[in-house]
Amino acid sequence: MRRYLPLAASSAQRASTASLACWRWAFVGRPLDRALSAAMKTLRDIGENGLLRGILPLLPQRPDVVVGPGDDCAVVRVSGSSDDWLFTTDPVIERRHFLPETPARLVGRKAIARAVSDVAAMGGTPLWILVDLVAPAATPVARIRGLYAGMIAAAKKWNLAILGGDTAEGDVLELHVTGVGRIPRGGAVLRSGARAGDLVYVTGALGGAYLPGCRHHLTFEPRLAAGRFLAEKKLATAMMDLSDGLAADLPRLLDASKRGVRLEAAAIPLSRAARKTKQPLHHALCDGEDFELLFTVSPKNRARFAAAWKRAFPKLSAVCIGEILADPSRRCLHFPGGPAVPLQAGGYQHFLSHRSR
Repeated sequence: MRRYLPLAASSAQRASTASLACWRWAFVGRPLDRALSAAMKTLRDIGENGLLRGILPLLPQRPDVVVGPGDDCAVVRVSGSSDDWLFTTDPVIERRHFLPETPARLVGRKAIARAVSDVAAMGGTPLWILVDLVAPAATPVARIRGLYAGMIAAAKKWNLAILGGDTAEGDVLELHVTGVGRIPRGGAVLRSGARAGDLVYVTGALGGAYLPGCRHHLTFEPRLAAGRFLAEKKLATAMMDLSDGLAADLPRLLDASKRGVRLEAAAIPLSRAARKTKQPLHHALCDGEDFELLFTVSPKNRARFAAAWKRAFPKLSAVCIGEILADPSRRCLHFPGGPAVPLQAGGYQHFLSHRSR
């Protein structure tokens, strides 16, 4: 999940920043012995979710911040404007989100598409992009040109302006993209709106985004039109994009909404790449980088949603995969003809998952 944390560009800087954050977190409202114990931990000990739980409550806010850290975008309201403003930021880092041999244009495209997907998950329209480039001094200029060619093509496709950014030298190639968008005032769809009885939907198919021979994590299409449709028609009660996998991202929506869920294993749509594996459901739950929309719909709007979706998106599936439960402790995965099993948190989590994306 990774949102809105001012993590520095280089590995050394990130480690230093994280260490400082752990110390600050440790000494806020904790006895000294517990503080010292917490301060000695590493990011591998606490994971991404633990880091966020420690840092997010410390971040200062202002009255014009409608939604702060914890959603796909922050939402800011400017006095006199008919729109709310959406802000998001995402890094794309070599050997974490792409490999050294990945074509530069695709890396540039992915960097922009990730920010666009965040805005789509709020139901908004992306407008402006800022890009920070971090690169080793030995990087061929041709590769940098390829990165920017990919970003420029993506910006033109989604009608974005690239306003500039900054450059710095680092150990590996990195792109840090900040996206700004807008949505009609009060119209953002948040993660926190799911209610008991709501139906859980997902667009497209899940799993296998970075399996050998699959380039989905580089070529995915952000669900901009679908996100705007759900927001404008007021059909989605909660929404987010799937970047870290259903097993990682769905619990974040549930935590924000303070709800539980019953997922139907047989209903989860499997990608072609996932179906070719021995454990297709595992890939659908845990691989991540699907960048599909996960959203909830009130049961009273089910028929209206189905009819409107079919007219608007005849080639894009939206499959009901479960139901929201009132009890936040009840989170289960049901298999046909068998008992429901606890839904284990999985998917990709920074500092705990060790693989290139």
